[in-house]
Order: sequence, then C-alpha cells, then structure tokens
Amino acid sequence: MIFRCNQILKILLALVLGQSGWSVAEPGDQDVRVVLGTNTPSAYGAEKTPNSLGHSADLVRCVIAQLPYELSLHVQPWRRVQQEVLTGASDGFFTAMSDPQVDQYARLTDPLVLEKWYWFTRSDTTAADPRRLRTGTILGSQQQLWYQLNGYSSALSAQDLPQLIKLLLAKRIDVILADREHFTEAANALGVAAERYQSHFFRYVPLGVYLGLDFLAENKGFIERFNQKIPQCVPEGFALSPHEETLIRERIEPMVNQWRESPVLLTTLATYNQQRVELTDSHIQQADLQWRQAYQKADTDTLDAMLAPELMGDLPGWGENDRLGYVSEIIVTGARGLNLAVAPYSSDYWQGDEAKFRRTMSLPSGQWFFSEVVFDSSSRHFQVQVSLPLLLEGERAGVLTVGVDIERVLHAADGQP
Repeated sequence: MIFRCNQILKILLALVLGQSGWSVAEPGDQDVRVVLGTNTPSAYGAEKTPNSLGHSADLVRCVIAQLPYELSLHVQPWRRVQQEVLTGASDGFFTAMSDPQVDQYARLTDPLVLEKWYWFTRSDTTAADPRRLRTGTILGSQQQLWYQLNGYSSALSAQDLPQLIKLLLAKRIDVILADREHFTEAANALGVAAERYQSHFFRYVPLGVYLGLDFLAENKGFIERFNQKIPQCVPEGFALSPHEETLIRERIEPMVNQWRESPVLLTTLATYNQQRVELTDSHIQQADLQWRQAYQKADTDTLDAMLAPELMGDLPGWGENDRLGYVSEIIVTGARGLNLAVAPYSSDYWQGDEAKFRRTMSLPSGQWFFSEVVFDSSSRHFQVQVSLPLLLEGERAGVLTVGVDIERVLHAADGQP
C-alpha cells in the first residue's frame, strides 16, 4: 500500500502520542482502556510481541490514539484470543477476516488491511486446482481460518511463513496460500529465487478488528467512531503492481478502444465541448452543486437533463461487449471535466479537480491512468478506476473512465472461473 506524506505524518504523531500515554480525546470524554488481542503472523519469523507485531498493530495504535481510549495489546494463540472475547477478558482482537461464528459475539470494523492472497507452488508443479494439493498453513492465520470455513483441512501447520516455504521446497507440501507481499518478503529473506516458485491469484481479503458485543454495549458508538478515524491512518486503497496493470489492459483494451471510437461519442464530444468552452469556474461549481443535490435526492430527471441524451442512450450497447462483466462503471467527461454520460450515476458532476481527469489529460500518448484499488463495503467488491484520454483530430478532448472489477480480471488471467 502507498501512504501519502500527510497520512504518514498522522500515523507517526498518533504513535508518539500513544507511546507517551497521551491520547487525542474529545471534549468531556475520559480515557477508557480497550484490551485487544492478536496473533499476527510475521512475514519473516515467529517472534510475536506487542512491540514487533508489524503494520496492522501500528494501524490499530494510530486509530485508538485519536480516541479517548488507552490501548492495551496482548499476544495469544488465535483460539485463546477469540475465547477471551467470549469470556469478557478481552474487548476484541485483530487482524481478522469476516467469520460467521465470530459474528455471533463480536462485530467487525471497516477494513484496516487489504491483503492480496495468491496460491504459491513450486515452479515444477503442473497446473491443477491448488485446493486439491497438499497444503500447509500458519497456525492461527487467516488462511487457516479460510480452510476451516470452506471445509478444507491442511496437511501441515507451521509457526511462520519461512518454515512453510522450507516445507514447500522440500516437497513436504505442494501449495501455500499467502499474502503476496508477505510471501515475497519471506522468500527474499530466505534467499529463495523467484524462479523456484510460481503464483496464481486467488482473492483480495479485507481484514479488520473484531470488537466484542459486550464491550460495544458498554461503549455506545465506539465502532462508528473507530471507523470514522480509519481513513486518517489507513490509505483509501492500494496500488496495483505493474503486472496487474498489464493484465487489466490486456483484458479490456479491445473493448475500450471500440467504445472511444464510437461515432456517437465523438459527435457528442465535439458538440458539448463547443457549448461548454465559455463556462466560467463559477458556472462549473454551480452545476456541480446542482448535480450533487439531485444525486442525494435520487432526482434522476435532473441528473439526466444535465447529461448528453444521445450518448446516454448509446451506453447500453457498450455493455454488450463486456460479456465477462469486467466493467462496473463508466464515466465519460468532456474537455472541461464535466460529465457527458455515466453508468451508474456518479456522486459528482465535475471530474476536473480529480487525479483521474487531470493526470489522464496530461499523460503521454498510449498511457493509461490507474487509480488505487478501493474496497466497496456495501458490495464487498474491489474496484479500480482506469482512465484514458479521448481524442478528436489527435487532440485530447475528454476522458473515458471505467471502473473495473479487479478480482474478476485477475481470476480470468489465471484461467479461473
């Protein structure tokens, strides 16, 4: 994940405040201790202490430091951590994926960490369903939980990822399910060359903090306040790797090229750019405000009246080319950054102040702009916005932005359903 400079400064400040015993309290509040357990596996080894728990613990410290609570961390085996929440000895645990059994006595926060899970096999392993191969997991890991929830049993358990990698290379197991970054770091630390293993995408996994229902009953509104502070410590999304960007482009480029050469699109661009060339900044801001007010009221008549009807009528035909369902969103904007057509309706009318528009309009020829991957908590899907310039007679005349279901694309790249 990529932290912006101001986010890093906020985290450092929060950590300093937390370590010094201070917290950022709200008026009228008194500090209350919140006890959280964890069994976060290290990418490098099995050492687990409150001061060496890595990135996820730092994020929890950062969020709590902004609330009128004092944080107490303790390290236990995963089953013990969960049992202590049941008995009330602990208030919660992290970092955890959604678990229907835990949902009965605890509630999961918004994601703190988004992991990329891949299947890792030896380079000489022939193609096969990895779930049918001999596997190993880290004791107490989220991967082990996933196996249990889905009716699979792991052949071997290990204390840490380096031990699992050694078992893989020794052919005692055939596959490891792990976060890509964690695996790469551990393999590099062991001196294992990339040529000795291969990887296949499985899924993205959001991980958060489970808070006991008893604790939440005594601390009304805690989880809502916790979630509100997360964006100040955690970036909204994470960046794609160059390999993933290449896979997306390979999958959608033929389809997108057809869309941006649409005669209806090109005619609409020329007409509306000419009509909007004299708009002042004040006019644009007023139009954006009108759109946002109509959007909040679900006033689709007003929204439609602000768009190009010919192009809006053409969009359903575009979707016929997307047979595999890669694209979840389409935004077409003109040279001033104002919407011409959208599906579904976007929350704002003016895209001209956003990176996807500004950077796309200045990209060298042939390049595309990729936003960070964002997790939609309502749909439980991961999306990335891909933007490319629209041209009229060789000149940039607008931007086409498509929202892409990244997991669907990566599964297709690995030949998975």
